[in-house]
Amino acid sequence: MAVDRLDVAYIAIGAKQVLDKSLTPYSDMPFKGERGYIQACIDQVDLLGRTWQECSEMFPGLWCYEVAEPFGQAFGRHLLAGGSVDLAPAILDRIVATAMKVSPA
Repeated sequence: MAVDRLDVAYIAIGAKQVLDKSLTPYSDMPFKGERGYIQACIDQVDLLGRTWQECSEMFPGLWCYEVAEPFGQAFGRHLLAGGSVDLAPAILDRIVATAMKVSPA
């Protein structure tokens, strides 16, 4: 499956928004600076792609706005708090479920 470049972009946008608001000094980040943090977030793009394939027929909104960017924000916040990458699927599931409820059909 090809990587959706918009997913990559919007995950990075969301993650960067969280990083900018966090005021976390690079020396305190659990990554090697901003680049490592963003990379850790966009490394989940295949997960988003697989999830999109599973729900694309019924997803009512714009995936990059309603899922990829919020995922970047939530997952980025999670990572900055010292969270594990293992929780990415659970974070994504919550975001997709919320988007499915609030998006107009």
